[in-house]
Amino acid sequence: MKKHVCGMLMIAGACIGLLTGCNSGTKMKNYADYVTLGQYIGVEYTPLSTTVTEEELQAQVDNCLQQWGDTVELTEGTVKDGDTINLDYIGYVDGEAFEGGSTDGAGTSLTIGSHQYIDDFEEQLIGHDVGEEGIEVNVTFPDDYKNSDNTISDLAGKDATFVCTINSIYQTTYPDELTDELVAENTDYETVNAFMDALKMDYENYKKERADQQMKVDLIVAVMDNATVQSYPEKEMSELTEQTIQAAKDGADAYGMEYTEYLNLLQDEEGNPYTEETYRADVEEYIQELLKEKMVVCMIADAEHITATKNEVQEYVAAECAANTSLNEETIYESYSMEELAYAVIYDKVIDFLADNAIAIEE
Repeated sequence: MKKHVCGMLMIAGACIGLLTGCNSGTKMKNYADYVTLGQYIGVEYTPLSTTVTEEELQAQVDNCLQQWGDTVELTEGTVKDGDTINLDYIGYVDGEAFEGGSTDGAGTSLTIGSHQYIDDFEEQLIGHDVGEEGIEVNVTFPDDYKNSDNTISDLAGKDATFVCTINSIYQTTYPDELTDELVAENTDYETVNAFMDALKMDYENYKKERADQQMKVDLIVAVMDNATVQSYPEKEMSELTEQTIQAAKDGADAYGMEYTEYLNLLQDEEGNPYTEETYRADVEEYIQELLKEKMVVCMIADAEHITATKNEVQEYVAAECAANTSLNEETIYESYSMEELAYAVIYDKVIDFLADNAIAIEE
């Protein structure tokens, strides 16, 4: 059950918005033939701590100090493991420079030991000096080396030589502790005390929000565990399953790939590439989880006379747009039906109802 709330599969995103059935301001679809509610009032949960410890606060300070480091570009020195350098290179295969294998003199940054480049590339730069030219780095492209469109590259499995020039080494020094000067330079606060007060308050708010979110997750999981499903509505199961699979096929088309090839790029919980059969099986399992949640929410809403008015839907949409500037109301109304939007409002109301009637058990 926890797999659903915590995001068991990436496929969830293709079908969450399709769960309808709770009508705005009217009696909702009754799922009594499919599910029986268990306890949903007085459900116990263990709240997360919202107390900010000294260790947590110091970790936040350390993170700030790491961000406020002072970086200079050294024009002399020897490359060591962990250094960030600026270099240029030209790549050759069979003695010929290949497309995309050169910095074209523009320089690029690389941290030695980051494994950002092909195996053994970075290690061969260790011990060379700033300003050194003609450094030969010999590597072999992996057999599964791919182009940007995920097709196997012509370079796959081939030996290559990169002729490199080390332009500079970036050296960053970090402050040891907060000072009023450092705080004033990097924040909206003038003193360490003022900054620390704000930092603690922000982290307390973060922990409270996280605790609230976890409480709601725990409650819906518990309520769903307490419910008993007799069966699933076949029509909804079939429609949601086919729509989710079609969304994956559309994704394959968008990348110019065959459906089976696209599924092979996805992985199940055990890290195995999907086949059409295993993907459908996981989709069906996940749809059942989503439908169980929907049925339970709608049954609670019906029992407690929880509905969504048109004004509440409009307020919900406006709030979503305010929280995410990439959204706009017109697009939302075009993409989702009023039933779907009403369900989103009712879902939030039901979760709030569960929280208001839950019992916190301290550890």
